[in-house]
Amino acid sequence: MPGNTAESPTQNWNTALKYIAGRKAAEESLGFVAHVSATVRDTGDAADVAPAVARACVPFFATAVLLDPAPALGEAVFRGTEDLTAVAGTLRGLAAEAGGRQLVISEHEGLAAKTDPRHLELLREGGGDSAVVLSLAYRGLSGGHLVLVRQATHRRGAFSPGDLALASEVADRVGAFNAIAGLTARAGQ
Repeated sequence: MPGNTAESPTQNWNTALKYIAGRKAAEESLGFVAHVSATVRDTGDAADVAPAVARACVPFFATAVLLDPAPALGEAVFRGTEDLTAVAGTLRGLAAEAGGRQLVISEHEGLAAKTDPRHLELLREGGGDSAVVLSLAYRGLSGGHLVLVRQATHRRGAFSPGDLALASEVADRVGAFNAIAGLTARAGQ
């Protein structure tokens, strides 16, 4: 922890509180990744993994999530407020058209340069404030998308670079599971 400086006691307290808040946020993020990993690993039925991961993401990490399981495991799973259903589907479609690994829509200072203003307008019209769409492709095997949407009132604010890294960890775990589940399902046929 930062030591005392020649600054005023108020500045010392502010520095200490910022340090504590940063540590708390890092611990929360690590705990969340561990929880998602355990959810993927410990969920008994493979068809229940996508709904369980979606439950883990909402409301802690996003206001709404749309998650594609492996094709052999069923349809896409949506969790969140009903008013975001349409915009989550639209964002998944935009990401599929673009064909990239990620689509970021956020006014956060660290991500604003990656955001297409037309996408931000579309998101806001649909009731969202920021969003991340990540491909679930794993080692060349297609796997759908992870769509995370936050409204302006979400406790974590707009998606930040740290949130993007955290979302990437979630997508990597689900993508790996989808690939293994898909291969296992094809081998069993």
